Amino acid sequence: MDIILAHNNADFDAVAALLGAHKLFPHAVPFLSARLNRNVADFVALYQNGLPFRPWEDLNGEAVKNIILVDTQKVPDVRGLPEATPVFIIDHHPKRDQFAPYETFTGETIGSTATLLVEQMRTKDIRLTSLEATLLALGVYEDTGSLSYSVTTPRDLAAASWLLEQGAVLDTVRRFLARPLNAEQTTLLDQLLQQAESRVIEGYAVVVASATIDDYIEQINSVAHRLRDFLEAEALFVVVAHPTGIQLVCRATGDAVDVGQIARQFGGGGHPRAAAAAIENMTLEAVTSQLWQTIEARIQPVSRVADLMSFGAHTLEADQTLEAVIQPLRKIGHEGYPVVENGRVVGLLTRRSADRALEHGLTGARIREVMDSGRVTLSPDDSISTLERRMVESGWGQIPVVDTQERLIGIVTRTDLIKHWAKAHPSREEAVVEIPHERLATVLGEPAAKLIDLVARTMQQAQISGYLVGGVVRDLLLERLNLDIDFVVEGDALTLAESIRSAHGGNVDGFRPFGTAKWKPDTRTAQRLGVDHASLPEHIDFATARNEFYAHPTALPTVYNSSIKLDLGRRDFTINTLAVQLSPVSAYGRVLDFYGGLNDLKEKRIRVLHSLSFIDDPTRILRAIRFKERLGFDLEPRTAELIETAKPMLRRITGGRLREELNLLMRERTPYRGLLELQQRGLLSAIHPDFVLSPQLQQHFEAALNSAGRWPIQVPDVADLHWHLAFSAIPLDRLLEVCERLMFGRGRTQSLMDAAGLVQQPGALIEEHARPSHITARLEGHTELALLTAWILADTPLTQQRIDSFISMWRTVRPHTNGSTLQKMGLPPGPRYRQILERLRAAWLDGEITDEAGEQHLLETLVAGASHDLA
Repeated sequence: MDIILAHNNADFDAVAALLGAHKLFPHAVPFLSARLNRNVADFVALYQNGLPFRPWEDLNGEAVKNIILVDTQKVPDVRGLPEATPVFIIDHHPKRDQFAPYETFTGETIGSTATLLVEQMRTKDIRLTSLEATLLALGVYEDTGSLSYSVTTPRDLAAASWLLEQGAVLDTVRRFLARPLNAEQTTLLDQLLQQAESRVIEGYAVVVASATIDDYIEQINSVAHRLRDFLEAEALFVVVAHPTGIQLVCRATGDAVDVGQIARQFGGGGHPRAAAAAIENMTLEAVTSQLWQTIEARIQPVSRVADLMSFGAHTLEADQTLEAVIQPLRKIGHEGYPVVENGRVVGLLTRRSADRALEHGLTGARIREVMDSGRVTLSPDDSISTLERRMVESGWGQIPVVDTQERLIGIVTRTDLIKHWAKAHPSREEAVVEIPHERLATVLGEPAAKLIDLVARTMQQAQISGYLVGGVVRDLLLERLNLDIDFVVEGDALTLAESIRSAHGGNVDGFRPFGTAKWKPDTRTAQRLGVDHASLPEHIDFATARNEFYAHPTALPTVYNSSIKLDLGRRDFTINTLAVQLSPVSAYGRVLDFYGGLNDLKEKRIRVLHSLSFIDDPTRILRAIRFKERLGFDLEPRTAELIETAKPMLRRITGGRLREELNLLMRERTPYRGLLELQQRGLLSAIHPDFVLSPQLQQHFEAALNSAGRWPIQVPDVADLHWHLAFSAIPLDRLLEVCERLMFGRGRTQSLMDAAGLVQQPGALIEEHARPSHITARLEGHTELALLTAWILADTPLTQQRIDSFISMWRTVRPHTNGSTLQKMGLPPGPRYRQILERLRAAWLDGEITDEAGEQHLLETLVAGASHDLA
């Protein structure tokens, strides 16, 4: 027979799920668990005649063919059950990592298992009795805390609503979920209150209450619920030792402590705010000791102003005139600027106030006459509630943050508060993302991971906030190798790099105006890390957190010191704004995402940060296409619109900047994809009207890739070859202008022209009876890249063979005769020298002569003829 089972110590969600599964699979027999919670047992005792359940004692495992398992992912012990009995699991808890081949899982992390089953019953239009609807409602309400726990979803509310339509009785739901404690439970509550230990960890009050009882007590979770109401703790852990083991019940009022995760450490499970575990073979003292250690390791720090603020702020002096500051302020683009006098905050100038003053012609007004006046400030240690209260009281949308000496150190804004709310109340698909050392080692390799940890330790010892940033973070999350490692610090990056060099070797090149440094590890570094020097990145980059504004479109940026948030905000796309915090130690591995990069990574989307990004720097257009093709992502629709709008700006970018950006595209594995995308969007023609690619570009690049092992020459830079392939179809009479637009040097321009000439005008290369001397004359003087381009794009094996012969043999063929020989033979210097030497070389190439005697005979004939002509 087929049976339906739930977990032991069954609660209402488990028993409701038994009923729901039976309604969906009426051939399967639902068996009550061996042990039921007291309120569940009372409900079943009263209403069992209207329910389809069979008692546990009737279960014969030998007769079971299939199991439907609900509200758990572990089959309870069933006497006589055959091994590998097929199990179909329906559960709302987080899915475990592995299942046996005979196990099938279906479910989602949601408020209750009853909800999952109700949704299926609604789809199949299954009708319920009032009693059945009430039991299912008990399951939904119990596991969601009467629809108030954080695990509750809109789907749970929809399920509860449908059950009310089916006749669920809320009076009965309330009666069985809010039952008074019995005498045994009240005694246990008193013991737990006396043995409760409270600690403040990371700003949160956490209580662990323990007790030992002589007999097992039902519904310890009801006691824990009442105890939580008494103590008002952020998290409560009840540890009760009884004759058969230890029962752990966990409750939380917020998201600082994920009690479900902690319960799983003890073999149990549950939700972030409600969980439990049954523990065997441990003493009460050992459990409580391990429990405190686990809590301290997993609790999330309380949020403070320091966690939201931007360190550093662009300030104004109270006696500056509005006229003197308005243009830079508009270019920087912030909404408000702290106003200081003698180093102390005295007010705030908002863009709105400044613009209104200008509308009234007050260009000469001093800042103090226009600003919102007041010493409204916060300290980094102030709570978020203090921040909210200060904003409401002052009406300021930007609050300056000062240190203990009232010196300005940063600013916190309404936008920061909104983003904090979004992070504190994430969508159900979101979760805290961390990148531990193990991920670094797996993706980047152990040497690079050790190097990053070395830098992290140095940052931690220096007590500065430091971050791994940019493309390496993006690729870590995508599990792609990227050893282009960049760090940003909210401090002095040059000093940090120098301290690392001093302690661990290597060389440092710094650039003080931008606050950047490049550290190149050496053999001493490798020895200290215990790795091979060749396995380390060639260099890693350090930068001081900075921001920038553009004086005019396409200009290079003006830079000033800033915070990590603003530093990331100056980057090109959201997927490149992610950072991994390395210092301080308490935040190690945490992924910072201020601009929605994680969601865009998940959705495989390239999205620009702001609407003027491509206007500020049109080369980002080319970069967007490069990332799109490299990662297989799509352009976010608004970003695609902004590219179209900014396309004409490409004509204003210098050829060198365009060439360098395109050069990065040429280094991609399949650059033709990006090039064809650029052409399709009209971006290449925006650079130059004659920048037009061959319709066969993909075939050309694939031919190069497929024949790489047979190339007749070595290519020092594959990007150069890709340029030659891409330009080979541009008509010769137009190619020179395209090369000049992109500012290729004279040598590379000539090579590109040579390659296009050989492809477009092959001459003797394709003539059926062409002699080696004719082929050599056609190929002589061309660069090796030009020759390789012609070889790759050759239409026939014969053409490739001729180029091979030229490279390997013909180009080195020279006659023994030279100018001195001719002079000794009495022939006066002149054009005849070159003609004779070329004729001799051609004879060697074409096989007319094969030895020195043959050359001597032909030479004498040629000299005699030349002498006769001169006579």
